[in-house]
Amino acid sequence: MALGGTNFKLRSDTERDTYNEVKIITAADVTAGDMVTLEDIVGVYVNTSDSGDDNVIVYEASKIIVPCVAIATGTLADYTVGSRIYFDDANDEVTAVAGALALCGIVVAAGAVGDEEIMIHLMGALAIVA
Repeated sequence: MALGGTNFKLRSDTERDTYNEVKIITAADVTAGDMVTLEDIVGVYVNTSDSGDDNVIVYEASKIIVPCVAIATGTLADYTVGSRIYFDDANDEVTAVAGALALCGIVVAAGAVGDEEIMIHLMGALAIVA
């Protein structure tokens, strides 16, 4: 299955940078670029698909743009390069606030005030040990 949907924003060089994926059959309609928790991993759907269709979830990528909590002036420092990122399954986005959320990566390109997407190094299997 080719990597790509219009909302799937993998920025890794697929020739040099590693990414890992799992192939699944979707239980509901999904949109490319949506984040998801699948058992013990966090990942991003590659394709838009209907319930019952084949799809792919990338759970590790050196550079991928994902939805995040809107960055405000008071939280900008939380989204600097190297900062930990957690997946908020209830809101389908990442955040710098840990709480009881699953650790899923680090920021690799600093965010700006007002951003609702951020580039991270996705390490979706961190949810297993975090």
